[in-house]
Amino acid sequence: MSMKVMIVDTDWRFAGQAMGYLESHAHLAVHEADPQAALEKAKSWRPDMVILAAEMADKLMHSLYAMNPRPAVMLTSWMDRYDLAWRAWQTGGDELLMKPVLTEDDLQLAVLATLENAAAGGRAVRTHAA
Repeated sequence: MSMKVMIVDTDWRFAGQAMGYLESHAHLAVHEADPQAALEKAKSWRPDMVILAAEMADKLMHSLYAMNPRPAVMLTSWMDRYDLAWRAWQTGGDELLMKPVLTEDDLQLAVLATLENAAAGGRAVRTHAA
């Protein structure tokens, strides 16, 4: 199954690697580093999945979900601040992926888990973390 995946993250290195991996598995992938540009792109491109930097989740998840509900992978590098990662995930992510992503298998597992979690009943997007 081919998907349209939007990556919203300021980490160009991760985005390039993730796009290469996704495209090598027959998915279409775009990268936006700016949250406002991501919203504008999502209006016309309508991605099937979003891979999103957790620090942008408060600004984007509600708007993206309101346009078209879709599964979301939240990215975080806050290994020592689980509370921040948890709050980002609570904004509507279906899976949490810790960076740095060391192998393509990590990304593949996150994508598969996201699809499974979203299909298992979906998650309500919250405008404010609980």
